[in-house]
Amino acid sequence: MDFMLLLRRQILVFLVVGIGAALTVYFFNTWWVDDFLPAIGLKRNEGGALGSLLMITVAFISQRLVSTAIYRDWLFGMQTQQENTARINSAYVTTTEQVAEELHQVGTYNNVVRSQLNTVVAETEKAAFDIASRLQTIDSVVTDLNSFVDTSSHESNEMLLESEARIVRNRELIGTLDQYIKDRIVSSETDRQNVAQVVMEAQSLGSLVQLNRSISKQTNLLALNAAIEAARAGDVGRGFAVVADEVRKLSGATDQAVTQIDQGIQAVSVSIESHFKDKMSMEHIEAERTALQSFAAQLNDLGKSYQEVTDHEVQVMVQIRSSSKQLAEMFMNALASVQFQDVTRQQIEQVIDALNRLDGHADLMAERLNQFEDPHFELKPLSQHLDQMYGNYVMTSQRDSHHAAMSNAPAKTDSGSGRPKIELF
Repeated sequence: MDFMLLLRRQILVFLVVGIGAALTVYFFNTWWVDDFLPAIGLKRNEGGALGSLLMITVAFISQRLVSTAIYRDWLFGMQTQQENTARINSAYVTTTEQVAEELHQVGTYNNVVRSQLNTVVAETEKAAFDIASRLQTIDSVVTDLNSFVDTSSHESNEMLLESEARIVRNRELIGTLDQYIKDRIVSSETDRQNVAQVVMEAQSLGSLVQLNRSISKQTNLLALNAAIEAARAGDVGRGFAVVADEVRKLSGATDQAVTQIDQGIQAVSVSIESHFKDKMSMEHIEAERTALQSFAAQLNDLGKSYQEVTDHEVQVMVQIRSSSKQLAEMFMNALASVQFQDVTRQQIEQVIDALNRLDGHADLMAERLNQFEDPHFELKPLSQHLDQMYGNYVMTSQRDSHHAAMSNAPAKTDSGSGRPKIELF
């Protein structure tokens, strides 16, 4: 209890008892001296001593009674306070023992948490290695795909060059064919005109035949006239008659030859005309021109289709190469993302280290509770442990979280500081 409070209580009780004693002396002193003492046969001095002893005794008893009436105990509330203090001390000791016991159990609790964290580390590490293994398999496939794409691209480039050369040749062939069609049309027209000219010239020979036939007839008439004149001349004209007869025979033979020549010319003319009629007709020439143009158009369309196929193949190879490159980049990004397991493992290991520190600190706190009377007991504060934990962080996010938890603004970090660096596999 506070000393001043006890003093105030004592003064209050003393004043109450003193006032009561003063009132008693004031009202009963005359009766005591004049009546009571003579009645019991005591002198004045003896009565004063007896009265003093009686007053002190009554005052002592009155103090206790007043203290009991006011403070519920006869020690000015000290007994109640002592009982409360004893009860508090008992509760404190019980609580201290409970807290110490619970602090000792913190290690067991943290062991469970550490075990779970170690399990998480093991599981994540196993999963990460499994993912890495699968990604390595994918990497092998991607590598084979890239090799195939490169080989196919090289072959495709060679085929493309050959295709372009072939397309150029086809275009040249189409140009040559087109020129051939034009030349063929001109040649057909020229041939038709030449054949027509030959037929016309062959037919024109008929006038010469007619001329020869006319000459033959006139010669025959002359031979007949000569024979008549020879007959008139008698024996003198007999030799001339023989000549006239031979001339007449020769004229007949000439007429037969001319007839045969005319028939031959007509036959040749008809044969030439009939033989070249189909080939030299405009319908035949137009049909041939149409067929050749159709063939040229089909060949041109084939060249265009081949060009489109080649262009499409180039686009496909470009798309495949681009997709293969993107797939390789995505694979590398995925492989880099697997590194999160190392980050998680190191962060969890730091949490486990923090739990170990908490174990040691809890044990020291339990010992401190059990040795609360030892003034030389040393207890390392948690703030120092937090500072040491901060120095072991490997990521800026950890430091930012630390500052946020400590209700501080994030501190500026130095990229060249000597803090531990994160380790990746």
